[in-house]
Amino acid sequence: MNIANKKRNIGLDVARAIAILLVLFSHTLWISDHYPKVVSSAMKLSGTAGVEIFFIISGFLIGKIVWREILLPDFSFKNVKHFLLRRWFRTFPNYYLLLFVNVLVWYFIYGEFPEKIYKYILYVQNFADTSLPFYRVSWSLAVEQFSYIIGPILLYGLISFFPKKNRDKFYLWVTIFILICFTLTKVWFYYNKEVANIFEWNESIRKVLIYRLDAVYWGFLLRYFYNKYNDWMHRKEKLLLLVGLFGLIFLNVLRVPLGISVEQTPGFMIIFYLAIHSISICCVIPYLVSMEMKSKMGVKFFTTISLISYSLYLLHYTIILHSLKTVFPSEELKGVYLWLYTFLYWGITILFSYLLYKYFERPITNLRDSPKVLKFLGYSKN
Repeated sequence: MNIANKKRNIGLDVARAIAILLVLFSHTLWISDHYPKVVSSAMKLSGTAGVEIFFIISGFLIGKIVWREILLPDFSFKNVKHFLLRRWFRTFPNYYLLLFVNVLVWYFIYGEFPEKIYKYILYVQNFADTSLPFYRVSWSLAVEQFSYIIGPILLYGLISFFPKKNRDKFYLWVTIFILICFTLTKVWFYYNKEVANIFEWNESIRKVLIYRLDAVYWGFLLRYFYNKYNDWMHRKEKLLLLVGLFGLIFLNVLRVPLGISVEQTPGFMIIFYLAIHSISICCVIPYLVSMEMKSKMGVKFFTTISLISYSLYLLHYTIILHSLKTVFPSEELKGVYLWLYTFLYWGITILFSYLLYKYFERPITNLRDSPKVLKFLGYSKN
């Protein structure tokens, strides 16, 4: 698998690889209820952490691009448009291709087309309520797409009205404004709606766009402090790592034994849990950014999984596992047969994700820098 890029940051590739493997591991629980208890418990915990890591990495990296663009002396709406077009070149082709494949799989299995496909086309499938049973993993992509739009547009508006003001501060103000706004939506939910258990919390809070648009912006906030206080962050990166790991262990492992749950402490779970989870991940990132890996095999593994992570995310659950369970039902599997099925599923998923990345995702993404496409969009390649 020769798809590595020498310019990549291995620490962020490790984080991205861990994130997608946590999501894959979590959804593996759908195969059967007969995994050992410790394994099934780990599967139940891993999915949330995996997706939240993706949000923070996305915000940290996209924030770097946005920061760089707004500091240009000739910054204009053309920069915003170019930024969005590059993002969409990266995300739309895979998303819409696999949306089409999901429709075919759904029709093949159930003999009918899924409801309200138009919502998935417009990325509003989970705008104010949880998405329908179809293409369930797409909820996080809707959060990311709207995040790409809202911050740059607000920054463009501020800079247009106050072109000579400090743009670093604008970046910080817009980020904090978005974090406050979408924390307040969760406060509104707490006082106006109810969730009875962790399942309802997942469906009604964690996966709903109007309560989650702050998720990516914790990564934006990390980018601000990383750029402004880089030396301090790297001096304290081990301490921050310990704080972050403690936060993640507390929230994902110790929380329930300590009596913190949706049933017992709904306010904490609705308003604060996801924010503290994001901050904990942010604390880990500075250490990862500066980490090195001497093992060539390790670098190759993490880089490859990181590169195919988007394809893997879109394929693994509603297409591959859904199809596999339809052809070969797995609910009653136990013991060695269950593990053989599990490893077969993981192998098929990684193989098809690699093929999709190599022969579709990467070639299409590379087109955004081709002279013909740039000329068509009205840009020149510098």
